[in-house]
Amino acid sequence: MTLLTVIGQATPSPVPAPGAGLFTSPFLLSLLIWVPAAVAVALAFIPNPRGRYDTLIKQIAFFTNLGTLFVFFIGYSQFENFLPTMQYEEKVPWLPAIGVTYHLGIDGAGLVMLMLSGLAGVAAVLASLNVRERVRAYFALLLLAQSSVNGAIASRDMFMLVLFWGASIVPIALLVIGWGGPRRISAAWRLVGYWGFGTAALAVGALALYTAAGGTSFDMDHLFKATISPRVQLGISMAMIVAAATRLPLFPLHGWAREVLAESPPGVVVIVATAASRLGAFLILRTIIGAEPVAAHLLSPLLAALAVLTVGYAGLAALRTLDIRHAGAYLAMVPGGITVMGMAAVSPLGIAGSVLGLFAGGLAAALIAGACVTLSDRAQTRSMALLGGLAPRMPNLGWLLVIAALALLGVPILATFAVNVMTFFGAFKTQPLGAFALAASLAVCAVALAVILGRVLFGAPNADAPGVSDVSLGETWYLGLLAGALLWVGLFPGGPKIPGTEVPLFDPGLINQMSAGISDIASPYVLPTPAAPATQ
Repeated sequence: MTLLTVIGQATPSPVPAPGAGLFTSPFLLSLLIWVPAAVAVALAFIPNPRGRYDTLIKQIAFFTNLGTLFVFFIGYSQFENFLPTMQYEEKVPWLPAIGVTYHLGIDGAGLVMLMLSGLAGVAAVLASLNVRERVRAYFALLLLAQSSVNGAIASRDMFMLVLFWGASIVPIALLVIGWGGPRRISAAWRLVGYWGFGTAALAVGALALYTAAGGTSFDMDHLFKATISPRVQLGISMAMIVAAATRLPLFPLHGWAREVLAESPPGVVVIVATAASRLGAFLILRTIIGAEPVAAHLLSPLLAALAVLTVGYAGLAALRTLDIRHAGAYLAMVPGGITVMGMAAVSPLGIAGSVLGLFAGGLAAALIAGACVTLSDRAQTRSMALLGGLAPRMPNLGWLLVIAALALLGVPILATFAVNVMTFFGAFKTQPLGAFALAASLAVCAVALAVILGRVLFGAPNADAPGVSDVSLGETWYLGLLAGALLWVGLFPGGPKIPGTEVPLFDPGLINQMSAGISDIASPYVLPTPAAPATQ
């Protein structure tokens, strides 16, 4: 008997039980939410006289993120991709008088978001190894930010979603204020203003949906199945779009992005550019595309226009700025616009592209913004007028910056390539004008990237520029992790297989696992099959 036969016999056939295997008792999602929060509280009470235990605190934060990512990867491997229902569900009455439940659950889109958040948590700690001041407070706030973002991803109750959504503002704003650059105060207040306004819009939309559905329960399973008039659907959906646009961000509600991504330390940039901002696109997918198909069809031109304006504005702004950090912040807006275009396509292919775009777009945004922040730190200047000829002097960072640029453009072998292919092919039939306009806007971004790379990496060295140094080990690891995840999913979207078989080695493939639930979300948008011509 061959080894492959033994493996085949030892592999059980799929059993349609959500969260099968190790996590037969549903506790996975609560672990991902509350373990980082509990560790953050513990860190806050660890005595640290004169920074004696700074290294220990960093190790605790790192292994907390690595441990939760490992636990989630087991759940990811056991995820039943053929089930349309929510998996790893937890449902406990919390405020029954008004219909609030502690309800958690994920489908394929939620799985993608939690994988992004897990990778971002590990990368953020690696990016923060150079933090020297108030280390205990920094890593406690970083873990609290991750906890609140995970809660927003997994929430299946609108009341809980609003709470987690708003709670994420506090630790991120404090991180910007405490460890940001010269304009950190302005950046933090912009974040609070825009994200606070988005939270208010989300609360209004949630209350309107609650009222329209009978005012008995905030549970999404109840709200999304209620019969609501098209006019009310439109009003609720507009509130959700405003909330999403402040987070993703989308033009013209992008006013926080430049300052926050340019003034924050690299670890905070990673958290904000990945899962914290992708929550905006995730909200549109969950509350409009997946729940209000009538409103989705009516508002799809608006979503397409927002996507085009966002990408076009980002490209033009990056082209005219001389601040490398500002350029990275503007370019980090591009993947969000592409993700929203996939939803605007209101087609199964476009929606699948937008779900993958939650993961790949978040990584690409964090990679370009993080690389630009790290480059300015290592070059000791933010001015591209002084930067030039850095490729020979910082080869590691140079390569990582090139990979970030290629990821934004969606070249083959990177995960964003599949996102762009699905998005554009899905949009060409339903939003042809928007798809062509987005392609033109992406061409502007390509020009901006070529100008920036040519000037910074391959231009003539400036004799007046400060001294430069290549990235440290921690910076190499955090940028390498982001780039490596993009390469891995780009090369093995269906997971690596044992040669000659369909047996996965260890990764079942993100494309496969994210398919759970997408068919249900996309079913209202399937175009009818043309009738066969009648025979004579």
